[in-house]
Amino acid sequence: MSPQFRALRPQEQAECLDLWARVFSPSHDYFERYFRDPLWQPDYTRVCVVDGRLVAAMQVVRRPVRLTNGATLWMAGIANVATLPGYRGHGFASQLLRDLHAVMDAEDFAFGLLFTGIHDFYARLGWERLPLPLYQATPTPVDLGGWRFRIAEPDDLPRLQRWYDAFYADHPLTVARDDAYWRIWTRWDDPTWRAKFYLAEDPAGTPRGYLALETYHGNDAQGNRIVEGIGLAELGADPADTEAVRRLVGFASQTAHMAGARLDIFLPEADIQRWVRPLLSDVRWVGQGSAMVRVCCWQTVYDALESLRAPAPENLAQVGQAGALALLLGLPDPSQVALPAEWRTRYPVRPACYSPVDSF
Repeated sequence: MSPQFRALRPQEQAECLDLWARVFSPSHDYFERYFRDPLWQPDYTRVCVVDGRLVAAMQVVRRPVRLTNGATLWMAGIANVATLPGYRGHGFASQLLRDLHAVMDAEDFAFGLLFTGIHDFYARLGWERLPLPLYQATPTPVDLGGWRFRIAEPDDLPRLQRWYDAFYADHPLTVARDDAYWRIWTRWDDPTWRAKFYLAEDPAGTPRGYLALETYHGNDAQGNRIVEGIGLAELGADPADTEAVRRLVGFASQTAHMAGARLDIFLPEADIQRWVRPLLSDVRWVGQGSAMVRVCCWQTVYDALESLRAPAPENLAQVGQAGALALLLGLPDPSQVALPAEWRTRYPVRPACYSPVDSF
């Protein structure tokens, strides 16, 4: 066995889709968007080839994410880490990730982000855990006051785009989405995928906002498939429209209550305090514990901190990659790091969050 590690060749896209579809449950059409992304480059898909066959692959996606001042940085998302069953245990995934590190570090990425359940594997390769905002709530029935919630139609997209940009403008780590991003990554034109987006209309029939709901399934003691959770992945509205935002949260709670499921809310503490706790009494932080980060360029991180009009700490690296990015993005302190109080005065916690709609 003599493995070759290299970038994917354009004529190999179909074979790569076959590999991903075999390792993971989604079919080809789930993965095609990775190659439709206008920011995709062959180097962003690294593959291992043995005897002329693709046996392992992984992907990096390029995402512009907001800083606390509204500027953006390039984030590298690691996705589709897959090795065919008969070829596991040979270190192919480790080598592909090292190859992707070289790609990320050679470009203008500031940091990388991934989500995983095998933290030790990535920690050995230099990644650090940085939990992202996630709260769980016990849902209760909510009087929606005559508001109507309907699945979004294709021509609702411009409204959702405006509401998303307005609501998340001051939320660091959120993705700055253009029209192509919305259409490719949310698969807006596919009614099955678009069905997670609900438009809120007030009693007069005026559209006032939207929310994206995700359903998490599990099995009961008898092996029957059940709904375990409803996720409020994101919402959008005019931030000054208090009634609209509370109705959106209320609809999510009502939906979860009717399903007999928990409610997961992917919003930061500031939004939880303002919009959620006044409606729901049992709300608790759990965090997206699967998140891990890696700094691609320390100078870019220093420069970005300076752009926030506060002196960058001279010994920033002493708090590690997760600590540095928590400062930059306004995230809560990671559990393994005690950030100096003076640094937190300069770089306080902000309403940073990451939406599952932007999953990769």
